[in-house]
Amino acid sequence: MGVAVVKKASVRDVRRRNRALILRHVWLNSPTSRSEVGADTGLSAATVTNVMNELIAEGAVREGGFLESDGGRRRAIVSVAEDAALVVGADVGETQIAVKVFDLAFRPLASRVYPIKGRRIEVPEARAAIKAQVVSMLDELKTGSRRVLGLGLGVPGIVSSGRPLVHAEVVGWHGADFSGFSDELEIPFYIDNGAKSTTQAEMWYGAARGVEHGVMVLVGEGAGAGIITDGRLYRGYSSSAGEWGHTKISLDGPHCRCGRTGCVETFVGASAVLDQWRGPDETWLGRETEGVEAILSAWRDGDPAAHRAIDGVVSHLGLALSNLVNLYNPQEIIVGGWFGDRLAAELLPSLQAAVRQFALDQPGSEVVLVRSQLGPDAAVLGAATLPISQFIESGAGAERLNAPA
Repeated sequence: MGVAVVKKASVRDVRRRNRALILRHVWLNSPTSRSEVGADTGLSAATVTNVMNELIAEGAVREGGFLESDGGRRRAIVSVAEDAALVVGADVGETQIAVKVFDLAFRPLASRVYPIKGRRIEVPEARAAIKAQVVSMLDELKTGSRRVLGLGLGVPGIVSSGRPLVHAEVVGWHGADFSGFSDELEIPFYIDNGAKSTTQAEMWYGAARGVEHGVMVLVGEGAGAGIITDGRLYRGYSSSAGEWGHTKISLDGPHCRCGRTGCVETFVGASAVLDQWRGPDETWLGRETEGVEAILSAWRDGDPAAHRAIDGVVSHLGLALSNLVNLYNPQEIIVGGWFGDRLAAELLPSLQAAVRQFALDQPGSEVVLVRSQLGPDAAVLGAATLPISQFIESGAGAERLNAPA
């Protein structure tokens, strides 16, 4: 029987870990103070001082001013150097590619939208569109790519954990290759499943902040989820965890875009609900958001067909969410996505009741459903967290801080 060898952490490993702990606190709690950093991270005052001085010299953090005092010693303010660099978030959605430039405090500075026709887009077109939008926005901001810490891209489907291959049947991508995109952009490039990156944004700045065990669900034309366990995003063996929209709730249900039948999204997606209301036609094709407002208006006016369709989506979504409750025992489910947000705004108590009806008694009674706090910008903001997360964890892109325009 072999003997397990435990590798002792090197001084470099410890320094990197301390840097990440401190920088993460500053990023998520800015403005803050050195004493608050120490209390949150459990690091000694000397360690906080040494690392903080390095971060200030690096240009990631700045110090200035004082926090309000309740009678004790005044605490110097420490905050993210928001103008030290830029980050870009891009999201491949169901009908468009949205791209935004943010400063390091995630304040939006410029934005562009590229429409997707027919719900399909070839990878070369997507790459070209993103690059053109980035160039256009940087020109608008009168700056260059050297000041961009990184570009994060959120995509539907599964992203390989090694080479950046995307398996997204819903947009027609089968092993779509994004290799070389960083060189093409002249910007560090990071890619992830859009539901996961959106969940990370919700964990940093939204309804999932401080949640140890939760699920973020996104409902639009399709459906996806991000799983939070022990306060971290759960990815699974090959980073495909969270493909909840393609779990099955019927053996002989409607045909799905993935090529199978009975998937969750075929019951709770926006077009599926509109079809339940008015029958399968193309009335709302490309105008699904208008269709959702129309069915909700008809539902409020007492239209029987609208009531049947809305009751159906509440029941099926409650059933699908109850499966997540039984599997993961979350303390909180955050409902988002453009259609999910509208359902949550109108029907959150009904969804909560449906979940409790179908879930096991104990976990069903414990879980709380809440509405996403980040709204329509959640996906793009989530994508922009990807380069920031890499910078926090490993210092990737640090040489770009305060680079000349």
